[in-house]
Amino acid sequence: MPTAELTLHSTDALDHAAPRGWVLVRIRTGHAGGGWAVDDSAVWSAGRRLLATGRQARLIRERRDPGTPGQTAAGTVNS
Repeated sequence: MPTAELTLHSTDALDHAAPRGWVLVRIRTGHAGGGWAVDDSAVWSAGRRLLATGRQARLIRERRDPGTPGQTAAGTVNS
């Protein structure tokens, strides 16, 4: 699925150094339909501090069904 728009905002938590340890990434698909999907993301440190947020708009293309020449099958979106 090609990206039509991608925006990333980092917080001041990343001003001085990269976070240590694990991070939690939450991605939620708020809309999927009509050939588009829009995802919102948040990245949190192990210390529960917000590190970054993002939004992506994706174009959902139809894909060819390899089993049936000349026919298409709609793609799937996981959220």
